[in-house]
Amino acid sequence: MAPELKLYAICSAVLTLQMLFLGALTAATRAKHNGYLSPEDGKVSRANATYVGAAEHPDTARVQRVHRNLLESLPMFFALGGIYLATGAPATGATVCFLGFTVARLLHMIVYLKAVQPWRTIFYALGSLSLLAMIVLILLTVLRS
Repeated sequence: MAPELKLYAICSAVLTLQMLFLGALTAATRAKHNGYLSPEDGKVSRANATYVGAAEHPDTARVQRVHRNLLESLPMFFALGGIYLATGAPATGATVCFLGFTVARLLHMIVYLKAVQPWRTIFYALGSLSLLAMIVLILLTVLRS
């Protein structure tokens, strides 16, 4: 297996685990604040839990924003990473972009959950720059062939 494919697989697995973690954290945070989202969830929630509807507790809403933010960028990473590998773009670029995106997204989650600025914006930008770098390297590779 090519090293860049192995790295892509590892980064994809880590990012997918991060998505699963954030989904579980959303539910756990909602339960911590004695809420449930769908009316039928009242049957399996704590006795003192209440239906929150669209009015989430601020802590739960923050976790949801982190989750949605990652969800918006992951399809781009998965698609660009696959295209990157298929085009044979530079291996060094794969290492920098794949690791850069993954580390930036993990750090973005941490600082977003802890409400730390300007680091939240910085890590978001670094993740976005990793995606942009992949686009540039893909285009350079394709246009040169």
